Amino acid sequence: MGNILVTGITFGVFMTEALIHYNMGQAKDHDGFKLTVPPPKELAKIAAVTLTFSIATGLLVKALPKNLQSKI
Repeated sequence: MGNILVTGITFGVFMTEALIHYNMGQAKDHDGFKLTVPPPKELAKIAAVTLTFSIATGLLVKALPKNLQSKI
């Protein structure tokens, strides 16, 4: 259960960061920074990459030795 929690929290944080970075890139093409949601295909790509790295993070945390996990 802890692994799923780590993965979910990581996904939420990384997805937020990815959307901010997406909007920062869009701001260069437009006048000023504005938070918008990317088109569906682009959003799906961002979510897929973010989910992949979130799962990897969850697996790496789970692979830590038990005595090290309790110190984190």
